[in-house]
Amino acid sequence: MWVINIRHWLDETLSGPAAPQLRFKVQKLGEIITFATSTEAGILIGSPPACWRRPKRKACTGKVAVDLVPDTDQIHWICPDCGDEKW
Repeated sequence: MWVINIRHWLDETLSGPAAPQLRFKVQKLGEIITFATSTEAGILIGSPPACWRRPKRKACTGKVAVDLVPDTDQIHWICPDCGDEKW
């Protein structure tokens, strides 16, 4: 299990990636955070974010299941298709 803090990947202003190579990861984490917090607030914003893993060099077609854990304010997600899982 991994625990990721997006603030570690952001620049000093917390408005973008700290390095160009983090742009895609920050974008995907932003999608997951937006979906989780919107769902928790009762705001429907569409379907869950798409999985971005590439098992065996083929793009996974799954949608991640996202859950906000209120006790810890951590977001847990798992892709039911490929099994990618993060906290």
